[in-house]
Amino acid sequence: MIHSPISLGKNLVQSAFARYGYRVVRTDPGARYRPTPADARNAANLLQEILPVVQPNALTGEWPTPAFLEHYFDASRLAMARLLLDRCDAEDVDIAGKRVLDIGCHAGALLHLMRARYPESALFGCDVSDVKLAMANRACPDAELFFSALSDLPTSSRYDVVFLMEVLEHTVDPEAVVRRLLEIVSASGTLILTVPDGREDHLPAKEYHSEFDSYAGHINFWSPESWRYFLARIASERTLRTGQLPTGHLFAALSI
Repeated sequence: MIHSPISLGKNLVQSAFARYGYRVVRTDPGARYRPTPADARNAANLLQEILPVVQPNALTGEWPTPAFLEHYFDASRLAMARLLLDRCDAEDVDIAGKRVLDIGCHAGALLHLMRARYPESALFGCDVSDVKLAMANRACPDAELFFSALSDLPTSSRYDVVFLMEVLEHTVDPEAVVRRLLEIVSASGTLILTVPDGREDHLPAKEYHSEFDSYAGHINFWSPESWRYFLARIASERTLRTGQLPTGHLFAALSI
């Protein structure tokens, strides 16, 4: 049998890697993370709790409708929150028994998962929507919830872990936001951030909200490399860990 030069080259590369215990496999660059059955159960449990809050909107058409929430809080979105907590555990971010704040808690998806995983933690959540806070209250009834924009967060309170998921990409001044959040993290605490991968994110800016100095869509786009540089420049005195979740979202933990 006659082998082509390309085939021989591939065999040599595979043999070279094999000598050191590695195996070359074909990957699909367009592949997406597939949620597990547990993620589907988490999504179903969350929806069961929050849908009664908006059930009347099915008739009036007011936002959010039950149909919107069923589409928005699917297994993939709950998988992202679960994988974020998995990454925090892997990075030794101490959440169990701590004061934890979820900023922009929406319907309480992250709070819902944290309560199951860290039953002794004191959970807090804030948002700028009464409807979202009402849903979050059903998702995690014992969390302390309050109405607040990023710019209005009281610096008199301190938290051991602060989460800001998928928000910085909307804000006009993300550097100022990160600096402000570091002011409410306790001396030994950790700030956890996530944003979309800017190489894959194509959501347009949409309308501007002057009261929150942010856009409904996205105006900031970070690659994995620029994400780390952006945060290292802001908080050079902090220990910085960055990476990507299996869903592709960029992750960062800033701590002492």
